Amino acid sequence: MWTIRRYQPSDRSAVRQLAGDTAHFGEPIERFFDAREVFLDAFATYYTDVAFNYLWMAHAEDGLLGYLMGCPDTRSQYLWFRSNVTRVAWRAATLRYPGVFTRKSLAYIWRYARLRVPSLDLAPYPAHLHINTRVDRRGQGVGTALMRAYLDQLRNENVPGVHLETSSENKIAAPWYEKLGFQLLQRTPTNLYQYSVGHTIDLLVYGMRL
Repeated sequence: MWTIRRYQPSDRSAVRQLAGDTAHFGEPIERFFDAREVFLDAFATYYTDVAFNYLWMAHAEDGLLGYLMGCPDTRSQYLWFRSNVTRVAWRAATLRYPGVFTRKSLAYIWRYARLRVPSLDLAPYPAHLHINTRVDRRGQGVGTALMRAYLDQLRNENVPGVHLETSSENKIAAPWYEKLGFQLLQRTPTNLYQYSVGHTIDLLVYGMRL
């Protein structure tokens, strides 16, 4: 049996662990990037340390089953990210993280720095989310329960819409989002994950009006 609840500070380590274990289309981040802590400090810290009121957890006796990281105002997250990524980059440059200067990591950083995707009109979809579940608990309703908790929270706060990002490489996620009521807003080809998957994929942006 499992339950859905709000994030607590004591969950931080478990959330970061699962985020790293699922960052590559549900598989460990090391498939495309060797510096796990850089990735987590750059991207996950906002949700555990700043927007933690929008972080939902699925828990059972054997620990964390899944999480949903969210934010009602994506513009605020953008501003935070620009400032934070500079701090993380400085720490990486001064050799405070292992795994940064491997061929795999440097190739990803180079491609990410050159990534250009169409901007999304945030007025109808100001909120966003990231959701992941443990590999042995997928297909058991955990993700759906997390999504319901977050979407209900946004509706109660009168947020007009929410968006998320996935990719054509994630064969299960896209149909699931569409089943929940999300609509495809953008499809952009990219070689960002060329090192790990060996081919160009499409970055997909889905949105839902609330």
